[in-house]
Amino acid sequence: MIVSVIDTIVAKRAEPVLQGNRYDRDIGRHKRTNRVPHMRNEHPRVAFTLIELLVVIAIIGVLIALLLPAVQQAREAARRIQCTNNLKQIGLALHNYESTNNVFPPGRINTYVAGNGHCWGAYSQMLPYVEQQAVFSTMNFSMNPDPDYTSTSAVVNMTAAVTTVSVFLCPSDGGQTLIQVGGGTYSVHSYLLNVGSGYSVVQNPPAGGTAPNGFFFENSAVTIASITDGTSQTVAISETIRSTFGAPTGFNGLTVFARDPLGGFVITGNNTAGNGPPILSDADYATRCLTATPTGFQPTRGVKWLYGAPGHSMYNHRRPPNDKRCDCRGGLPHSDKSAADWQNLSLNVTSRGRHPGGVNSLFADGHVRFIKDSINVASWQALGSRGGGEVVSADAF
Repeated sequence: MIVSVIDTIVAKRAEPVLQGNRYDRDIGRHKRTNRVPHMRNEHPRVAFTLIELLVVIAIIGVLIALLLPAVQQAREAARRIQCTNNLKQIGLALHNYESTNNVFPPGRINTYVAGNGHCWGAYSQMLPYVEQQAVFSTMNFSMNPDPDYTSTSAVVNMTAAVTTVSVFLCPSDGGQTLIQVGGGTYSVHSYLLNVGSGYSVVQNPPAGGTAPNGFFFENSAVTIASITDGTSQTVAISETIRSTFGAPTGFNGLTVFARDPLGGFVITGNNTAGNGPPILSDADYATRCLTATPTGFQPTRGVKWLYGAPGHSMYNHRRPPNDKRCDCRGGLPHSDKSAADWQNLSLNVTSRGRHPGGVNSLFADGHVRFIKDSINVASWQALGSRGGGEVVSADAF
């Protein structure tokens, strides 16, 4: 289009050149005119006028404006495909682990030894199956995975803590790959482990709570036979949006919350022993989490892939994907706490993603589906449980 416009303009500018020789049509033969050409035509102008140049520039601008969104959509489509491939690789790793051990990895390990819970997450167990044997070999599972890595006693696991595993990262969710927590830095990831459709992370929650019904939870030992809803109807892992601020020593969580309430997760206590009431119901979530001035805020979602804890590496199916309400954690997950705090461990952390309209989710059989934000809540909760007996049709999500 642009070439044809330019050719037309040049042709019109060149027309006076052809008028230098004129022919006498009255006598039927060629005859050179003796008239002196008009001064205007003696040196024909073939350059563009300012208006013509502006028109061409405007046309180019319109074409770029039309083309740029298409380019961006193509790039996002490529990133979404890469994200899907990452989840498929994780799915293969899960099933290779299951083939070796006859059970899927626990979502979170806890020894229930006060001060030494050793609360490693499922990804730490899966490393050999995602071609990360070298990183796995550096890890000392007899030590806690979540201390401040500036302490000399924790240096042994610092190599794994700062290692970025590419298959754990969604390309649509850019940003830093190392986030500061306390005085040290930790690597991040984009895929959280499904605890179920309820709130509790532990198998023996306090009175009023229910045991988790998902694929990953504390000291879980899920087998294929125990997924009675069917592996093709049960989500194992789904996306998250990684926090970018972190929790450096001395940071003010409420200041970060006021700026970006979806940039992390609310906590019901202040991370000190004895201060972290559980979330056992929708009412608890409303009163303890949905407040303008929460007790605390942790901008560390998706930080510490080697650690098993709500928000850091675990989520649930209570609210639909990309819900506009804030995520929340109850109880205390830290390895240096005790049973009184651990039994309150609970969450209301939903799946989140950068892909427009929904999130990628890995099912227990290894296939990946794109789940829309508009999915019916009951269907989303049914996909989160492994044995609820719910019937979910293929067109429900």
